Amino acid sequence: MKTALLITPKSQIVPAMENVDYIGVDAGALLIEEAGYPCLLAIGDFDSMDADALQALKEHMEVIQHPVKKNETDSELAIRLCKERGYTSIILWGGLSNRLDHTLLNIQLLKHNPDLVVLQDEKQKVSILQKGEHILKNAYRHISFFPLEESILTLEGLLYPLDHRLIEVSDLYLTSNSFVEKEAHVLVEKGILLCVESNYQ
Repeated sequence: MKTALLITPKSQIVPAMENVDYIGVDAGALLIEEAGYPCLLAIGDFDSMDADALQALKEHMEVIQHPVKKNETDSELAIRLCKERGYTSIILWGGLSNRLDHTLLNIQLLKHNPDLVVLQDEKQKVSILQKGEHILKNAYRHISFFPLEESILTLEGLLYPLDHRLIEVSDLYLTSNSFVEKEAHVLVEKGILLCVESNYQ
């Protein structure tokens, strides 16, 4: 598996991960360097970075610069590039920011790339669960599921289990579940769901 760890400028920390390529989304490249990790490349319009800092990046890494006036966000461009370069797993770190419009757009990117992209930061993880069996580790205080279409769901290892339950898009009761085992077993017999894991109280 070839994994890209995309660090956005909104990241509060840069995590230590093994077997990943660190890629800076715009000024996220500076955060990677400040944290002492190797930055493979940087991509974005770099409107949040001064000219001297950008030039310094260009002197020791690959920099892919796009115009400020464009139809895509920097994160969208970074995900597209990673797909073109053959990454089989992409972690968009810091994509759950206080910019609600960017957060919603990143969730849309997740929906368009369900087998490829995960949104994550130091307290949250958002992923897509498609048809099949999934094992989720007990690493978060809360776990919620949001059906994106009519689904059939079984949950084991959680405080509120389900057994082959038909879930409609309008159903809102799948929020704020929690682990009671070291891992949860999730069976999606039909449909697709957004899974949100959180350590916020």
